[in-house]
Amino acid sequence: MLEILMAFALGIISVFSPCILPVIPLIFAGSRGKALNAALIVLGLTVSMFVAGFVVSLVSISAVKVVAYSFMLIFALSLLSEKLELRLSSVLSVLTSKFSRDLSTVPSFVFGFLLAFIWLPCIVPFAGIAISQTLISENPYIMLFYGLGMALAISFVFKLGERIVVSNFTTVKRVAGVLVLLYLLYFLLNW
Repeated sequence: MLEILMAFALGIISVFSPCILPVIPLIFAGSRGKALNAALIVLGLTVSMFVAGFVVSLVSISAVKVVAYSFMLIFALSLLSEKLELRLSSVLSVLTSKFSRDLSTVPSFVFGFLLAFIWLPCIVPFAGIAISQTLISENPYIMLFYGLGMALAISFVFKLGERIVVSNFTTVKRVAGVLVLLYLLYFLLNW
């Protein structure tokens, strides 16, 4: 239960990343002002997280779990270090840029489904922690709740529009990093 709550919170926080929040109005502008298209974008994003969680949860080799703990540590540290976060983001940006060429003609659900992968460079610390949690616990619902956290936050931003100002994102990110380190320590001591 703790990992599901953590994933949900990480999903919410990831939307307020400085490179995600400003583009949300543009993405919903692409929904052509139709609530159904906006809902399909959010649904596609949530489904992609669940599919990723389901695929990752199928792996149950203990060596992979050690790698997952290592990744969780790296991602938690990247929340605390801007230099490490920038390095991780730049590597993933090169990998995902090939997929984001022209998505203007893609149906809303498919666009939402692909959005998670396009946003990966921006949400890597948060998504990486949730994916690591999924690997460790073999529970695909962790990524579903990460996606639901993102969906809730995106819907909130969509409803309130540009009235949202997040001035303390760095502090929130650092607090999340410390909480994930404590969470990781808890699980390592009980493993």
